Amino acid sequence: MSHFIPRRTLLAAAAASCLMATTLDVQAFENKDEGVLTQEIVLGSSQPLSGTLAYMGKAVDEGMRTYFDMVNEQGGVNGRKIKLITYDDELKPAKSVANAKLLVERDKVFAMVGNIGHATNISAYEYSSTKKVPTIGALSISDLTSNPPRDLLYVLPSPQSTETAAYIDHAVEVLKAKKIAMLYQNDGWGKPAYDIAVQRMEKHGMKLVEAQTFERFATDLTSQVFKLKQAEPDVVIVYALGQEAVQFFRGAEKLGWKPTVFGAGGLNDPKFIELLGKTQSKLYVASYYDAVDGNNPAIQSFFQRYAKLYPKSAPTSMALMGYSSAAVTVEALKRAGAEPSRAKVVAELDGMKDFDQKIGPKITFQPISAGGYARRGQTGVALMELKDQKFVSMGSYIDPVKR
Repeated sequence: MSHFIPRRTLLAAAAASCLMATTLDVQAFENKDEGVLTQEIVLGSSQPLSGTLAYMGKAVDEGMRTYFDMVNEQGGVNGRKIKLITYDDELKPAKSVANAKLLVERDKVFAMVGNIGHATNISAYEYSSTKKVPTIGALSISDLTSNPPRDLLYVLPSPQSTETAAYIDHAVEVLKAKKIAMLYQNDGWGKPAYDIAVQRMEKHGMKLVEAQTFERFATDLTSQVFKLKQAEPDVVIVYALGQEAVQFFRGAEKLGWKPTVFGAGGLNDPKFIELLGKTQSKLYVASYYDAVDGNNPAIQSFFQRYAKLYPKSAPTSMALMGYSSAAVTVEALKRAGAEPSRAKVVAELDGMKDFDQKIGPKITFQPISAGGYARRGQTGVALMELKDQKFVSMGSYIDPVKR
């Protein structure tokens, strides 16, 4: 007994079969345990979205999302869109660990990306690394974040050993400073800067005339500022961020003091200028990228998209830090191919040499055996000066580490 099947039905079945075959061919690989789904790759981030440094975390997060939006609009990475999940840690290590656990265990993220801070990064990493989850584009200038190098921790941008050394060299060789003092945060972020300053001063046959410390989230720096002023320095190196940095300048003003200051690179941001207001002190900072409002076409294009996505946010160097983290993550995923895994991405990062992110120094990571800078993607900085409520570049990139 034969069964008649209408031609239209046969054609529809054949079309459905072809469509299914095509779909399976394109999206056959899925690794849910590592955050790789048929149509997306899930990434996680822990940022200070509240507290005194919320402006930094917000800008980094928006910067990453702007870059991922551009990539997704172009079809994603090897056919998969990027999904980013971010939680607030207030720059508190305990919260960064809690966020990492949520991201890894509940959200099943492929990797952590763009986390800010030394203590927060290391605390979260101590957990996430036990689950073999890499942290890509960790944002910390503390040398302790990348030295000693850690298997699954890839750090940006240039470290304090570059930044602080550049400050000392410029102060002595260009400004002809004879007396240099320092104020620094008493933790794993501030102490390395102090150690590097002492070492660099020794190379110039000099010593710091005064050094003062403060605890993170300090609310009064009056005593420290007074002692620094008493030393009558030509230059003060200040490793403070946000309101703590503002307290230094306000304290100096109350004493009628107008110091020449080299501030931590994180101060290179319009939001800090807004917090600071006008100051009669001279302020220099390090920059890890070309000028935000300069002629770099990649930066101009990025901030055009950024303005559309975040019309209430001003273009900042912190947003470029987000760009940088996102760019190196996407590049590693591209190189990992159509069937990405954490192991493949780590291998690609270890072999990443001179990746041109188009906004600043090229990025290079190496196997851990390469030494102290193996997990530090960049070492070059450019100096900028605050003029008319805007940071202006003072020249090309310099790298005292390789000098």
